[in-house]
Order: sequence, then structure tokens, then C-alpha cells
Amino acid sequence: MQFCGNGEMLVGDDFSSITGGNFSTLIAGYGSALTAGVCSKLTGGDYSTLRGNGGSTLMGGKGSTLTWNYWEDERWHSVTAYVGEDGIKPDTPYKLDKNHKPTEVKP
Repeated sequence: MQFCGNGEMLVGDDFSSITGGNFSTLIAGYGSALTAGVCSKLTGGDYSTLRGNGGSTLMGGKGSTLTWNYWEDERWHSVTAYVGEDGIKPDTPYKLDKNHKPTEVKP
């Protein structure tokens, strides 16, 4: 398991578990678990689990799970998307839009 502070970058191999602070960049391979704070960028390989807070960009390979948490109305809410379902494409970055729906990030 690897940890980094705010604004740092971590890179892991397959089956890595990485946790980062706000504004972190996390990159890991196949079957990894990545968790980061607000406005972070997470990239996971196939069958990875990615969790980011508000403003984070998540990109997972096939079979990955993408989850965003955001604070509203005095409580935490979660939005989960599955790569390969409901138009969520592998190896494509997503953020939540103003309506809290996963939206593809255009280059």
C-alpha cells in the first residue's frame, strides 16, 4: 500500500493499493484500488476500483468501477459508474458534471 500527501504523484504496479490527498495524481495497473481527495486525477488498469472526491477525474480500464463522492445538503453523496455499462468507455477520463452525472472529459 502506498500513500501520498496533497499534490503528489504515485505510480503503482498491477494489484496496487494507492491512497492520495487532494490534487494528487495516481496511476496503477491491472486490478488496483486507487483512492484520492478532491480535484485529483486517477488512472487505473483493467478491473480497477477508483474513488475520488468532488472535482476528481477518473479513468479506468475495462471492467473498472468509478466512484465519486461529493458533499451537498449537509451529507456525503456517491455516484458510481461501471466501465462497459451505460456508455462509460474504458481508458476514457470522466468527471461529474454540475448535475452529478459522469461526463467524458474532452482533451
